[in-house]
Amino acid sequence: MSDVGSNSVREPPTRLFPMLFTLGPGIVVAGSVVGSGELINTPVQAARFGFVLLWVVILSCLIKYFVQVEIGRHCLVHNRTAFEALNRFPGPKPRGTSWIVWLFVLTWTMAQFGAAGIVVAIAGLLHRMLPLASQDHATGSVQMWAIVVVVVTQMVVWKSLYAHLEKIVLVLVGAFSASVVVGLTILQGTEYRIAAHDVWSGLTFSLGDDSPKLAAYAVISLMGGLGVAGIELFTYPYWVLEKGYARNLGPPDSEGWLRRARGWVRMLQIDAGFATLVATILSTAYFLLGAAILFRMGEEPQGIDVVHRISSIFTQTYGNWSRGVFLAGAFCTLFSTVIVGPMANGRIYTDFLCSIGWLDRSQPQAVHRSHRVIQTLFLAFVLTVALAMPTRPEQLVILSQYIVGLIGTPVAMVGICWMAFHTDRRLRMHWFTAVLVVASVLVFVGCLFIGFVVQRGWVQ
Repeated sequence: MSDVGSNSVREPPTRLFPMLFTLGPGIVVAGSVVGSGELINTPVQAARFGFVLLWVVILSCLIKYFVQVEIGRHCLVHNRTAFEALNRFPGPKPRGTSWIVWLFVLTWTMAQFGAAGIVVAIAGLLHRMLPLASQDHATGSVQMWAIVVVVVTQMVVWKSLYAHLEKIVLVLVGAFSASVVVGLTILQGTEYRIAAHDVWSGLTFSLGDDSPKLAAYAVISLMGGLGVAGIELFTYPYWVLEKGYARNLGPPDSEGWLRRARGWVRMLQIDAGFATLVATILSTAYFLLGAAILFRMGEEPQGIDVVHRISSIFTQTYGNWSRGVFLAGAFCTLFSTVIVGPMANGRIYTDFLCSIGWLDRSQPQAVHRSHRVIQTLFLAFVLTVALAMPTRPEQLVILSQYIVGLIGTPVAMVGICWMAFHTDRRLRMHWFTAVLVVASVLVFVGCLFIGFVVQRGWVQ
């Protein structure tokens, strides 16, 4: 956390266009999961189960909004990172760091191999567009492309500046999002049109009759990976602080601080709401397209051609000419996830090293150097996994998000609930919002628990 000076004071925007230009942190977080959740996990599960899990997709996106706002509110008002806040959590504190931080970092680490799945998916896409070897040696071509993807990513993230990251993610995700919504609209004029009973069948909180255990596994994975993914909730404060929201408040004892704080909390609510809206629309559209086309075709995307197979969503809607457009857009979407991943890891692990006393948080140069080192090490790890497991990227992504859903999301929600009730009383959430936050956590954890019980076969 850096010191806040009076020269950085800025009043919150009150008009529409200034507000739009102040958005950003939520888009960065959404961009970190759009590629893996919306583009891979969502259509894969739709292809497997049809419309039946639509309720999971919508619930996963919408219900995290309240907890996202509360972690952002606490860290904004107190100018703290997530770990600085959680180190005040009751319970054991090995090396001065709360047990909940240790558990979160462990879960975060376990889930990172999903990033390798994204790299393999991109490499498979590039192999399809520009093969570096014959089809008999497709694996080698994919591995070579994986090296190229990681090297380019390292070059892009080396500067590690928030302003650059925000613009890159906004362009990459925005370049593809509109086409998905248009595709869903055009679909209604084809043989794959979606009827009202299709949608209704996906809103009955059912797991289907064919494979309830597999559907329960999918529920946990989707809940971990869609919208603002469970463990990505903890990265939101980093982007909020780097955007400068907390600096804009000025010193807590300065004149007008409380008024500015309320205004910037309102700005944060709009930012999180916009990200939630984008993630919900994209997730729902991808799922409906996948259920309407891939499920009815009996085609389950898998292997190094997972993205190419998903392109059937577009070719069956727009026509064969759209395959290249889809693949280019898919590359942009997936690459946005690859870019945000190492930068998020740099901040998470640097914050952890500061918490356990290995780094001094007040030394910006040391913190920035740590960001770069960890980003590089993370990409080296991702490349190692990608080269060792180059054939089933969707399995890596889905398993990673299953771990997030089963462990990371409950940990994040418990920690955020605690923070929400320990925010400055003058700026704490309204009692009605508190009810919504607690209800969100209970519903989410309840769905995860039921899903795990069904998946384990403990109930029929």
